[in-house]
Amino acid sequence: MRDAFCEDLSDFIRNDKLDAYELTDDELAQFLEVWRWATWRRRTRPNAVDADIADAVQQLQTSMMEQYGVEVDYNTLLLLRQELEPLMYWRILAEFRRALVYFLHPRNLLSLLKTLRRVSRYAKLDPLVDRRTYRRGYPRLAMGSLHDPAPDLLKRHYWRQVGMTSAIERRRTLRR
Repeated sequence: MRDAFCEDLSDFIRNDKLDAYELTDDELAQFLEVWRWATWRRRTRPNAVDADIADAVQQLQTSMMEQYGVEVDYNTLLLLRQELEPLMYWRILAEFRRALVYFLHPRNLLSLLKTLRRVSRYAKLDPLVDRRTYRRGYPRLAMGSLHDPAPDLLKRHYWRQVGMTSAIERRRTLRR
């Protein structure tokens, strides 16, 4: 699927790892755009609350089948869904104040405008589907109309260059 960037970000793998530091500035901007778009699509279609409820119900069905060999009745699933809906919507209301404080902070007002622009673009942008594998991807032609610069990663407080010695140490700690 050469006319689209894969949703799974596999187009940005370099030297058998997905490392933003290994990408050029243009590739980094493309990488971030594809990741934002893929995440937005996953969370908004169906809307996140519906997806969370469906996921919780599906996990229950799967675990009951695997552990006990029991099928959960359809009416029971509807009952559980109705019990879960208010909790999921409450979660959104609880996060609203936090989102409002975030975007009204002077430093984040520009990110609010960028986000509004991106959300309107993502709402109009449908993925391309590979006819053979049915994999979805971000259309490369749509990427050409963007002029988002790559972020200066070295100015971000959480970004630090990692040398080979620290990468080896990190692998050692993960194996323990």
